[in-house]
Amino acid sequence: MKKILPFIGVGLAGVLLLAGCGNKKADMQDSSAANPSASKLNGLLSPATAKVPEDSQTTNEDPVYSQFYKSKGQWYWKLSSKQDGTIDNSQIKSLKSTDQKNVYDFSMVSNQNKKYHLTFNWINGSHQAYTVNAAYHKVNSTFILADATSSESWQTGAPQAVQGTWATDFANNSGSDAQKLPYTKQFLNITSSATSSFINEYDSNHRLYNSETSNKTSQVTYKSTGQDGYVIKSYQADQTPVVYTINVVSDNQINVSGLTSGTLSMTKSATSATTAGSESSTTSQSGSTTSSSTSQSASNDNHLTDAQVVNWIWPYVKAKYPNMNVASTDFTYMPQMRNGQLYVSVLENHNAAAFKKSGVDTNTNPQVASFRVTSSGALEQMDATTGDWTVVSNGYGG
Repeated sequence: MKKILPFIGVGLAGVLLLAGCGNKKADMQDSSAANPSASKLNGLLSPATAKVPEDSQTTNEDPVYSQFYKSKGQWYWKLSSKQDGTIDNSQIKSLKSTDQKNVYDFSMVSNQNKKYHLTFNWINGSHQAYTVNAAYHKVNSTFILADATSSESWQTGAPQAVQGTWATDFANNSGSDAQKLPYTKQFLNITSSATSSFINEYDSNHRLYNSETSNKTSQVTYKSTGQDGYVIKSYQADQTPVVYTINVVSDNQINVSGLTSGTLSMTKSATSATTAGSESSTTSQSGSTTSSSTSQSASNDNHLTDAQVVNWIWPYVKAKYPNMNVASTDFTYMPQMRNGQLYVSVLENHNAAAFKKSGVDTNTNPQVASFRVTSSGALEQMDATTGDWTVVSNGYGG
């Protein structure tokens, strides 16, 4: 027994040593799992694992394909084409944020052991489309996930079901003006040829004070994703695509992904009926000025609620349809503050029963009028032909 005790001691020491190594290995694995860069990559790239062709506004017989994937705990970017097959399988070594929102810089190593940098960006922070800029591969392209999930061709225009002006309900303002202006609303306008989106900021009485600059696009196309579901694609002036995924809930409600990092529920803008007083108000023309007999509570110069704006302009909109029984809810409204003045665009809702009954051409421009409330509180209407503005009311409620 005494002769084998040393061996037992050595054996125990070896076991303890191996156990210690095992603990160190486990600690290393835990450290890797807790790596902020690895965790960030997981959240950033998990939605981008489909093989996606680059977006192009012209026919491209041999587009490049982008695909991010994870293997043995490491993230990779695969670049390929039908003609050349796999062009590169690069490992992502690390990432860092840039001074641009939602834009990240990846440190890469190619399958030829070449180090380079790749810039990655989820457009609008949502998981609809991303851009990749890799000078090493001469790639500066956008990849739209809908092109991976649907082989359907993009159709020109936008489905009638999603056209119109849409708005969220009031939400708490998380921006820098949160203390001064506690509420915001997100607006989205879609026509057959263009889109625009913006955010309005309101005070505690829901009066409009500020508007963000509109994000305007053109060249609208779409794909169907199934029953009542669509992907809408359009382009900014710099040819950057903007992509929205829209599910139609009803004639007056949609759910939209692509405006923000989450999904927004939106309804037709300002569809609430005007007050009885406003509906029955009378106007009298005197030169270029119209006065209204409607009695409303005083407003703060040109800072009005959305409902007040609709009530004020409604008689002038209704006057354009002397042979149709239209209501304020047959239109949508886009209120915006620009340069200290409140502008309102009025658009026909071609899904409304009144316009369907009239047999309206849904391909026509739905915008029918433009108004603005000046800094002094007067209401002006724009001449669609000349672009000139004419005073139609000297003040709200008078």
